[in-house]
Amino acid sequence: MFVRRLALSALIATLALTTSACSFSGDVTSLKPYAPSDGQQVDLENIKARNFMYLVSESGQGFLIGSLVSSAKEAMVVKIQYVDPNSQAKTDYFVEVAPGAKIDFGYNGNPAISMPVVEIPGQTALFYFLESDTISDGVQVPVLDGTLSEYKALLLLLEQQVAPTTEPTEQPEAEPTN
Repeated sequence: MFVRRLALSALIATLALTTSACSFSGDVTSLKPYAPSDGQQVDLENIKARNFMYLVSESGQGFLIGSLVSSAKEAMVVKIQYVDPNSQAKTDYFVEVAPGAKIDFGYNGNPAISMPVVEIPGQTALFYFLESDTISDGVQVPVLDGTLSEYKALLLLLEQQVAPTTEPTEQPEAEPTN
């Protein structure tokens, strides 16, 4: 009888430990900061890039949308660098962000950055975000289309606005350094 109770107690203790093993792990994924959106984010020294995604319309137009938020006390120039996956050519878009300001691209009535369409929906597009001497690691921005209704309505609106917010400047010799 004593052996059965001891075996039963050992079995109960083993079950309790194996079913609650997750509490022994200190690396809980839900505690790590993340972007609760479809877009990507990156933090530079004074600029935060938020919810960036690359929308592609059926008519073949591409739009980079997202927001830049400044915590700087002076105006900052941010370079958004797109890398063509086929040729590795880099296209730079320069944006001036006022001190403490937020600039939206494709949101709140503001036009998006018109982009060449190379990637297809479901892929990612490589971008670098640069502020003075601070350079981001390559950011894989998702390429989306109008499959989802919220993006379909946004794409229709963006196609009507078509004007780019900045002029791209080709600089194939400029390599971002990490």
